[in-house]
Amino acid sequence: MAIYVNRFCNTLDELLEETGVSCYQISQYSGLDGGYLSRLRSGQKKNPSPETIMKISLALVHYSDKVKLFDVEALFKATGRTLLHA
Repeated sequence: MAIYVNRFCNTLDELLEETGVSCYQISQYSGLDGGYLSRLRSGQKKNPSPETIMKISLALVHYSDKVKLFDVEALFKATGRTLLHA
């Protein structure tokens, strides 16, 4: 999973920049610790659980109408997982 670390933090950072949503807002909506979210964004914290990715995704959707399903899937793919099953 180590190969996905930079992909996740880069994907998360890009989504936050595009949407204007802050780690604080995600923390408030999801109940996730703000420091933990900042460490995920910077790449200091690695391999978030699917539950954490979903909480982040739901917060992004809540605060921004710019977030689409493919953005959520990009977060999952950045950790070597998928939301969609064929």
